[in-house]
Amino acid sequence: MKKTSFAVAALLIPIVSSWAVSVTVKQSGGGDYTNIQAAIDSGASTITIIDSAHYVENLEIGNPDTGGSAVTLTSNQTGDKRPVITPSDAKSYVEVNSATRFAGFGLFANNSVVANLILEAQPDFNNAAMMLMATNVLIENCLFRIPTNTLATLSFASPLLFVAQQGDPSSVPRAVPGGRDSNGSLVRNCEFIGVAPDANPLEPIGTGVDTNSVPDGTAGYLDEKATGKGTGQLGGYVRMEFYSDGRDVFVTFEGCYFHHCRDYGIFPSNRESGPGSLNVIIKKCRFDAQAKFQFRGRGANVYVESSVFTRANQARNGDDENSAVAIQTQDGHVPSGSVSNCVFVNCGSANAQRAYYGGVNNHNGNLLTVDHCTFVDCVSGVGAGRGGAGATLSVSNSIFHQIGDNVPPSVDSFGITLTNGSPELVGGLYPAWTNGLANFGSFPWSAVFNRFMNNNSQIIIDNCMVGSIDTEDTQPWDQALTNVIGCRLYAGYDTNFVGTGTVFRATPVFVNNDPNAPNAFQLASGSPGQGLGANVAPVLEPKLGTSVAGNQLTISWTQPIWMTGYALKITPSLSSPSWTTVPGVTNFSVNYSATVTVGDGNQYFAILKLP
Repeated sequence: MKKTSFAVAALLIPIVSSWAVSVTVKQSGGGDYTNIQAAIDSGASTITIIDSAHYVENLEIGNPDTGGSAVTLTSNQTGDKRPVITPSDAKSYVEVNSATRFAGFGLFANNSVVANLILEAQPDFNNAAMMLMATNVLIENCLFRIPTNTLATLSFASPLLFVAQQGDPSSVPRAVPGGRDSNGSLVRNCEFIGVAPDANPLEPIGTGVDTNSVPDGTAGYLDEKATGKGTGQLGGYVRMEFYSDGRDVFVTFEGCYFHHCRDYGIFPSNRESGPGSLNVIIKKCRFDAQAKFQFRGRGANVYVESSVFTRANQARNGDDENSAVAIQTQDGHVPSGSVSNCVFVNCGSANAQRAYYGGVNNHNGNLLTVDHCTFVDCVSGVGAGRGGAGATLSVSNSIFHQIGDNVPPSVDSFGITLTNGSPELVGGLYPAWTNGLANFGSFPWSAVFNRFMNNNSQIIIDNCMVGSIDTEDTQPWDQALTNVIGCRLYAGYDTNFVGTGTVFRATPVFVNNDPNAPNAFQLASGSPGQGLGANVAPVLEPKLGTSVAGNQLTISWTQPIWMTGYALKITPSLSSPSWTTVPGVTNFSVNYSATVTVGDGNQYFAILKLP
């Protein structure tokens, strides 16, 4: 009996320890735990928050030194009902670039999942919302933001999300060999915003000071709440600091919405002169209202597809490397990248300090390719070589229109949001190239293809269509160097460009000029340039799926998180449609559904913009 009993006990121990334990959290009671960290500390593998409470506590999943077992932390709530998590205290961690990286939520266990939460940074402690230092992590359906009732500004070193590599800046080498490096992590369907929910005004309606130079808060997101000039409290959305040690690291952002930040967007840096690479992938994302760049790789490779960028470089900032998307060399790492099927609108502004800021810029990287993209109302289109020789930008099958101009709601030369009634508009367009000359200083050249620096960097062009250019300057480049009289097709000497013979001029006609629409800036049938430019509709447009149970029809679809003001509608006829809104639509994050009773006759359904 003793032998049998011992054998049974020996078998039970691994079986019990391998069971996945699921627990619930409800702050007011009724769940397994009333606070989140206690649930994490219990060893549960799945933790579900079942209320919409505000949890003020610091969180850690795993150990910063040793990692730990994977944990899924989620909620059964969606939208504004998701539970809010705000740091309670200042907390710092050691990572490869800093011994004091502040974050309220440290995630260190590989293969973990964080979903359906509102994660707040805490600027009064300089805490980022989250520091990720684990591989193959999924962060999904989360909102990253600033909390109300705070005043300070997060430093550039404390973004909403810090993506880290395990290491110690006092060690040689810095990176822990084989340590956790966030490789394979995916951030999906998340929103990042650089102001608190009660920010007022959100958009700049003034310069930030009154006529007596007293701060009045009118600069909105573009200036700091702490100074009284604006409502901005964020340094950046996402920052990454890596020291190459032979590994290739890939981090992906998919279906995310980044908007209203007074500084930088996504900023990966690859330091140390060793082998290996840092690669950041952007898919189906939306960027809007950025003081500086929206995605810049510093020694890191960038890959962007099927995304929409608007209002980049809205502040009076003079970083040399910027545009909506840009790359630059860092510590011997010469990055490359690609940008495909993307839309750029209002990129670059008259308020910035460089006229070459625009859609895409290869500052001093290797090869940056741009294919099937659309650039509209940008101060410049694409650029290369500002940071030195050897940079190549290849642009193909792309459309450029109204270059040198901006349109509302970009900012004017004083940083104030343009409206459709602004007196500076000429035929609905704001001539940013000329209104910005006083701000552009030594860099006044606005162009579709911008290669104004005299070095051997090149822009290689293949089959691109160019529409209007504001006050087009056609004088020889030697004259334009000392006499700027308009925006140009080419800024630079002829030897700086390859393939100029493949550029043709025509005016595009777009189906939809709304950058938030799923078919943003798609060419209309019959427009010149068929087959050129971006076509994001096949990727972003909602696609209806159906299932039938008896006489009940369930319609389901997904739509981007920034796509608001649309509804499921029904009509009995397509020849003389009479669209009415279908009631009872429910959604969980980006997933929508509605169940209707099937009646006699035909019924047609579509997702349509509300009037």
